[in-house]
Formats: sequence, structure tokens, C-alpha cells
Amino acid sequence: MVALESLEALGQGRGLLGFSAGGDSVALFFLLLERGLPFDLAILDHGLRVQAQEEIAYAKELGAKHQKKVYTKQVTLMGGNLEAQGRKERYRFFEDLIRKFGYTHLILAHHLNDKLEWFLMQLAKGASLQTILGFSALEQRKNYTLIRPLIYTPKSALLEYLQARNLRYFEDSTNNDLRFQRNLIRHNLATPFLNLAEARGLVRSFKALELEKHALYPPLNCLELKGVFVFKEGAQNLYYIDGLLKKLGYVLSTKQRLELAQQGFNGVVGGGFVVGCGGGFVYVGRALKVKPALPKSYKDTCRALLIPPLVRPLFFSPKWANTLEQLTNFQSAQSNWGAN
Repeated sequence: MVALESLEALGQGRGLLGFSAGGDSVALFFLLLERGLPFDLAILDHGLRVQAQEEIAYAKELGAKHQKKVYTKQVTLMGGNLEAQGRKERYRFFEDLIRKFGYTHLILAHHLNDKLEWFLMQLAKGASLQTILGFSALEQRKNYTLIRPLIYTPKSALLEYLQARNLRYFEDSTNNDLRFQRNLIRHNLATPFLNLAEARGLVRSFKALELEKHALYPPLNCLELKGVFVFKEGAQNLYYIDGLLKKLGYVLSTKQRLELAQQGFNGVVGGGFVVGCGGGFVYVGRALKVKPALPKSYKDTCRALLIPPLVRPLFFSPKWANTLEQLTNFQSAQSNWGAN
């Protein structure tokens, strides 16, 4: 029997399963169903394969048979880096549904093979511990919890589960396209490694590394003010910036992480998110579509508080004095705490 991680969290609230009709998500669908856990389905057609319409039809068939709502959407991906585009569109679709219908958690079918593939990809890029370990079983986002119940289950166990129950699923032809870096890693490194008898300690290693990561990166004491996260600057800035941007719905690339560090953690990323560092504090927020005209008195106060220029528009409002007072109180408390 396949074990599921984070069972307690799965049983609370309402879950939205990111479904693809591939073997991983079909197996997870029936594993959740067997345990009587509450969830509905969301499936996105990236507009890349004719087979996607059959997959959506199958999702609707399962939904009708087992009394699950099924949400569908089609998008068109164009240009380069289709993998990154597809990921961005999926999360946008899922998070729109979560906001609209009040789901408390998003359930994804990432498994042990996926975790190892990510590990190897990031290792090759020269990433740090927090990036190499990648996704976890449980991640807190801004308005929901992301849960990966299969994160320590190998793909082979899922295939055995599907075959034993004669469950129908689809094979995504793009998984064999070696133009994608992940597929190269999968076919040449990750899958052969997992097939080795000597690899049986991999799950223990990943779990041990996760514990060490949490010890190295303790929970963040953070202020959220007018949609902006503020925390005291330290040696692990990038780790916390990465986590806060994920809460806001954005995943940094390795290149963006390097650029942010080189820029002293000041810049606009992804066209819509602001990171600033000044006065011993780091600021992370969503960029404004229209920047307000800032009065001189406000700008002078921001300069005195060493608030980075990119961040200043985010705090402005008719009651800006109250906002900046709250910020000052938080910073003072953090500075006093750090001095003791």
C-alpha cells in the first residue's frame, strides 16, 4: 500500500487536486478516494497536444462517477521555455480557483522521482541547499497550503498500484522529448539511479536533509504590512525571499536568485514583484500596476527610515503616517531583540 504524507492536513478543509490524467495524478486520485478525503479536480490544457482533450474527458468521467467537481481551462503557450510557462499558467489557474471557491489546500502528485530530478538539475546549476532540496511535502503559501502526499513514493510503486487495480491513465508524449532538460536528467540519471538496489536509502537521506534545512533556516519573524513582507536582514536573505515570493505565487529561477544577490536584494522580478533591502531590513511585495505620485513629506520620511526607493510606493496611502509608524515599531522591536 502506498503511504501518503501529510494525511492530517489532507483531512482538514477542502482540497483541490492538480490533475493531468497521467499515472501520478490518477494514482493520487484513487488513493485520496480510498481514504475518503475531500477534494475536487482541476486540469489545464496547455494547447500542445491533441491528446489533452481525451485527458480532460477522462477527468470529467472520473468526476461524474465519484461526485467530484472538475474545473478545466485551455491556454496557449508560445515562445521559449515552455516548461516554465506551463508551470506559471498551472499555478495561476489553481490559485484563481482556490481564491474563488475557498479551497484550503492544493494537492499535487509530485513523487520521489520528481524530487530527485529537481535535486540533480539544481546541483548541476550550482544551487544552494535550500534550492537543491526543492519542494517539500508541505508548503505554506499566502492563501492556502500546498501538499505533496507522494513526495517520498517512487514512480515504480505508483505504476504497480495502477496495474494492480487495472486503472486507466495517459502517457504524456512530451515526457520522452529530450529537448527538455528535465527529461534528459530523468532518462539518463534519475531513473537508472532509483533502479539501483544501493539507492534504497534515498528517502532517509532526503528526510534527514529536510530536518537539517529547517535547523539552518528557522521560522521567520516577519511583518506583513499593506501586502508587503518585511523581515530583518541576515545571512539567509535569499532563502526567505524565495519562500515569501512563493507565498505571493511566484517561483524564482536560479538566474534570478543570482541576480538578486548581486544587486544587493534590490530589484523587480518576474515583472510584477518587488524586492528591496535597506536599513537592515528586507522587503518583498507585489508591484503596483499604477505608481502613485508621492508627496515630498512622505518621501522624506521614507528616506529617513531607509526604505528602499522601489518599495516606497507600496506603503503609500492617505494614512501613510500610521503605516510607517507600524513599520517603525516592528523594526525597533526586531533591533532590540537582536541586541539582547
